[in-house]
Amino acid sequence: MGLSSKNYFVKDLVIDDEYGIIDSTASVQDAAKKMKELGVPDLVVMENNREKVLGVIADFDIIQNIVAEGIDPKTTKVTSAMYKIQPVSLNTPVTDAFTRMQSLHVNVVPVVSENKLVGVATIQDCWSFIPDADIDDVGLIPVTNTRNAEFWFASTSSILGFVLGILLPLIGVYGFFVGNQAELLSFFGMAEIRGGVITFGLFETRGTDFLVPFIDLIARNGVVWVFIVIFSFLILIFGILGLFSLIYASFSDARNIRTGMIVRSLIPHLLVVFLVLEWILFGIAFSLTADVLIDGLGLTMSIIAMLLFLGAIYRDYIFRQKGSVESLANEVKN
Repeated sequence: MGLSSKNYFVKDLVIDDEYGIIDSTASVQDAAKKMKELGVPDLVVMENNREKVLGVIADFDIIQNIVAEGIDPKTTKVTSAMYKIQPVSLNTPVTDAFTRMQSLHVNVVPVVSENKLVGVATIQDCWSFIPDADIDDVGLIPVTNTRNAEFWFASTSSILGFVLGILLPLIGVYGFFVGNQAELLSFFGMAEIRGGVITFGLFETRGTDFLVPFIDLIARNGVVWVFIVIFSFLILIFGILGLFSLIYASFSDARNIRTGMIVRSLIPHLLVVFLVLEWILFGIAFSLTADVLIDGLGLTMSIIAMLLFLGAIYRDYIFRQKGSVESLANEVKN
């Protein structure tokens, strides 16, 4: 959403006049059937032969308030399941309509003109028409639209972080530690092994015509490999979750949708923690084995990946609104 000094009204929106209505005397089952027939997720509830707007009934209301509670939808009136929201007029500011829906956590508000229902407005309709009065003056890089910049930065950073820190070690391009096959006979418990460099990746040790899963190392080399296997799975799982959570959270910010701290912060932070712990566990596992060295490329890429994830998490501190705070504030004021 761009910064704008213009006030927009509901009449500036594209009002949905192909809405569905239902009488207040109808049952919840009747409402569900009509939603299915019209292919819509909500209906405006009317009273007195379509003269008065009482509220809106949505499919979510039916599921949460009727079905989940075990209430009979055949005998329950729509008024028992609808949400009551004061209709807006064509001259209502978009910010008021948006706030009205946001406070009730609903998606639709009826629009009336001369006390007649003319359509409905959705919370999605309002997003791009709300002036962004909160000037983003925190950050290093000045941009015209901070939310779009943060979305693309978080998306690109999280994808690159996933590829560099998780995907490439997973397929064996580089790993955490490297060693020579011939010098690790006792470590693998093999009587005969060919020479060549082997890489300890995310789930297995790879080399030329050589592959040993970490699970096979548990019995011979100690319980630390149990934790390495566990954290390898956690890194992969939280890597996928963290990738999508960062993209979703930044997209939600651009659309002014609230997201919880689990999605915004906890999941991606845990991913970084698991990556750090994986390196520590490998260090413990090889602390008594002088023939294994840190994979320099793997360490470098892992650090870059963690920095990319952290950058995506703290994207708010990277970009700021272009121009001085004073000039933007004067623009809003005028």
